[in-house]
Order: sequence, then structure tokens, then C-alpha cells
Amino acid sequence: MTKLLEDRVIWVVGASGAIGAAIARRVAGEGAVVVVSARSVDKLEALKTEIVAASGRAQALPLDIKSRKNVDEAAQTILAQHGQIDGLVNSTSISDFGPLMNLDDDVWMDVLNSKLLGYVRTMRAVLPAMSERKRGVIVNMSGRGGKQPTATHLPGGCANAAVNLLDKGVADAFLPFGIRVNTVAPGPIASDRLDQMMKSTGSMSDRSAQTFNRPGTPEDVAEATLWLLSDQSRHVTGAIIPVDGGATYTV
Repeated sequence: MTKLLEDRVIWVVGASGAIGAAIARRVAGEGAVVVVSARSVDKLEALKTEIVAASGRAQALPLDIKSRKNVDEAAQTILAQHGQIDGLVNSTSISDFGPLMNLDDDVWMDVLNSKLLGYVRTMRAVLPAMSERKRGVIVNMSGRGGKQPTATHLPGGCANAAVNLLDKGVADAFLPFGIRVNTVAPGPIASDRLDQMMKSTGSMSDRSAQTFNRPGTPEDVAEATLWLLSDQSRHVTGAIIPVDGGATYTV
């Protein structure tokens, strides 16, 4: 049986986190060559070793997403070694939580520089090659906070809202080039990051507790991402896909 991503080259940025790592494992399991990037060299090498041990194909490529030069060089490295980039996944998360009055400008700028501008940098790095081939898929992680704010997570929520708008704009602009751009917006996902968020907010209350009465898993997000990367979603672009168990009650 042909695998969904057989021989495609997928670049997963933010692969040291729980969601990024789950996505990398899943796409490798569907036949892709997965290039995993993040700042943590040790975590990347461990993930690469795990994927290869499971008969997958993986390459670890450390990355500073705040540096356009580093991002551009990473993309050129992938293209030089593999000849193509079929898919890009951005899964950067910043764990800065707290009341508005406790968060100074440096926190806000770090979140926006890492997530929003980081996504801009990686997309700019891959879009020329994708446009030349008239094909490519980009999937960016935003988050439920992009539509439903949490008072102690406003920098991240604002970045997520900006990512939602950015992705729709890029999807429209590059539709003539055969490139699809979609967004996955996870709700609470069982991870160290969720533990940090719960400490900052006290608890997950009301609808935040999830319709299914449990947080999601990184694998839930990976399945949605796999679908968007594959030809099964070939008629889907500019969409925001919530993976939150129905917890978001805004439109």
C-alpha cells in the first residue's frame, strides 16, 4: 500500500516540542523524509535516532528561527541535499504566561519574533522553490487563543491571531502557484507546556476543560497535520482547523 507522503521531503520546525515531535514521527511513518529543526541539538538528535530506529528517514538540522540568515541557509541546505521541499510545518511555541501588567515589552517582542516572524521567515525561505515546482504545502500551528483569549496568555494569543490572518493571506497569494497553506489551532494539549499554562491560570475552567473532558494529545494534532500535508486535502487551503475537542465557542 502506498504511503500518504511517500518520498516527500517535509521540514518540521519546532520539532523539539511535544507537538512538533509527534508530527515528525507521524509524517516519517507515512514515508516522508523528515527534516527536524529546533534550537535544542540534543533533542533533535534523539528524535532523529528514534525515527531512524523505527525505519523512518530523518535529518536533524539545528535552527535559530529568530535569524533570517540562519533560516534561509537551512532551507538552502535542505534543497541542496534533497532537491525539494514538499511540505513545511511550523510548530513553534513560546511559554510566556502571566497577567498583562507583569509582561514587559521584551516578552511581547520575544513571542512575536519567535512565532509570527519566525513563521514568516520559514515561509519566505521555502516559497520560491515551491513556486518554481508549482506545488507545496505549508501547515502552521496557531492555537485556540487566536480566537478565544486567555487573560494570562495574551502575547501568545495575539501571535496566534496574527498567524491565522497571515496564513489566509499567503494561501490566497500563492494559490496560482499550486501551493496550499493551512492552519491547525490546537486547544489544550497534554504536555509540559500545558502544565505551565495551568500553573499560570490556576486551572482549566469552564469550556477550557474540553468538551471531551480531557486535553488532547500531540498525536491528535499530528493526525490533522498529516491530513493537511497529504493529497487527501488537495482542495483545502486557507483553512483554520481547530483540534480542541470542541472547546472553542467562538467562530
